[in-house]
Amino acid sequence: MDDVSPFDYLSFISTIIICITFSIAYVLGLYILSPSSRRYERNHPHVIRRRFFAVFIVCSLIYLFLKHTCNPNINIHTWLGFRTNISSIWILFFYPTILTLMLYLGPIIQWIDLFDWRYYIYNWNRFLLCHTANEQLIFIRNYFVAPFTEEFVFRSSILCLLYSHVSLFSAIFLSPLFFGLAHFHHMLEHFKQNHREQHNRLSAMTIILIHLFQFSYTYVFGVYSSFLFIRTGHFIPSFIIHTLCNSLGIPDFMNLIDMNNGERKRKLIYMICYIMGLWLFSTNLYTYTQSNFYYSNDSSTIIYRHWSS
Repeated sequence: MDDVSPFDYLSFISTIIICITFSIAYVLGLYILSPSSRRYERNHPHVIRRRFFAVFIVCSLIYLFLKHTCNPNINIHTWLGFRTNISSIWILFFYPTILTLMLYLGPIIQWIDLFDWRYYIYNWNRFLLCHTANEQLIFIRNYFVAPFTEEFVFRSSILCLLYSHVSLFSAIFLSPLFFGLAHFHHMLEHFKQNHREQHNRLSAMTIILIHLFQFSYTYVFGVYSSFLFIRTGHFIPSFIIHTLCNSLGIPDFMNLIDMNNGERKRKLIYMICYIMGLWLFSTNLYTYTQSNFYYSNDSSTIIYRHWSS
């Protein structure tokens, strides 16, 4: 590790406790500072607005904590990925987007093939426009507020703490654990919603398995986002891929598995696209995340020195 890091005066145990505290604070803020969530479901306008306020408060407190407790010789904004020495702003958007689309090549081809284009042509405005205020709030939450605040807390802040005590490689695989565990509150909401259902209730085990799968997916995404954050040294690429993955969703593996014998050719094409996407992603991952693509020469941070090759 480098000679100076933001929180090298903390012990490893203290660092982990702070990371856990950040995670708990983010989740609890959604409920304590948003009491309407006890009466309404998560997509209700009251809940969304109050949760916007809640995550703003939590993120502000976390930022103030980091700013006033870090090593005084450190520029905390740089370590959080908010840099001004950007070689080209469009690169921060372009390369991460291309990488993620490569990874999703199979699901994208699958979606294009199965999509009802005739229905889309006649109802295009329903998909492209948010007609109600509630739809606009959901859109802002899913593609702006949630990605930004989650990346700030679970990527920028937690990685900033972990740098001082673990290798960057370990940090990539450790930090997503906090991110994945923080999403288990959705399981509680799922149980609550399931309890309200009069028909077609799911078993408790089914709900648990659903969220274990989502935890796995969230963890893998967190590894990718952490890698990208450390390699590029910027917050924006992680935010961009988070927004993109929220829009693309979880790949529909079940549809691929359930395809019958009469669709062997289509299934084979899908599988080839999945494999090709993984190959393109893996072969270009290091190339498209070279640090010198993203910043002007600066050797003042751990990120550049460890990942510039």
